[in-house]
Amino acid sequence: MTRPLTPPTSRRRLASALGACLLTGSLALVGCSSNSSKAGGTIPPMSSASASSNSATSSDASGGASADASSAAGSGPVTAESLSDPDLGYTVVSIPEGLDATQTKILQDYIAYDKATWKLWFTNEGVDEISSVATGDVLEEITTNAENRNGVRAKPPIRISVSEVTMESSDTANVSACVDRTKMTRVDAQGKDITKESDQVQTPATVRMVNESGGGWLAENEDEGAANSCSV
Repeated sequence: MTRPLTPPTSRRRLASALGACLLTGSLALVGCSSNSSKAGGTIPPMSSASASSNSATSSDASGGASADASSAAGSGPVTAESLSDPDLGYTVVSIPEGLDATQTKILQDYIAYDKATWKLWFTNEGVDEISSVATGDVLEEITTNAENRNGVRAKPPIRISVSEVTMESSDTANVSACVDRTKMTRVDAQGKDITKESDQVQTPATVRMVNESGGGWLAENEDEGAANSCSV
């Protein structure tokens, strides 16, 4: 994203702000719409990446939604809980209902990208992993900002609610969500707390995902909304 924001809110601008001690943002995806499932919603395993998009939904015991889709690897149901990473301090609160097999794969690859990026800002480690989850402008900006963070890092927790996975074409899709970083803090290279009130917000955004090789989906572009215009 090239348009300057005041204050910066994107995950990539978070990295820049971390390096310059001006952090105010992180990625958070566009608004939490009413078709988002409750926490614990389940997407059953896909038999293949080309499974039918005619997804039947039903309520599960926890009140979440079920859909006829899951990972191509068939590793089990895809749930908000299974996509979360407690060790990282990253919690997926909700995921959309009724995703087909392709949309589920996009969701999984988006979450992989999101977690890899937060790992970088939390630990200042893992910049080499970003090329496996991002491409284009996103990859370039994250890599550049990571090189200039000057030891500043964010500290969890982060909570995310994914509201939509929409297809633009057979190889382009958008993932919409909202990221809650109201309890996230940040420290400088000496470990001093430098958190600002403007750091701790909920931010909507949309990430464009592209399939360049017929395999995994990579984050290519991000568009952010106004701080605190969504909620998790």
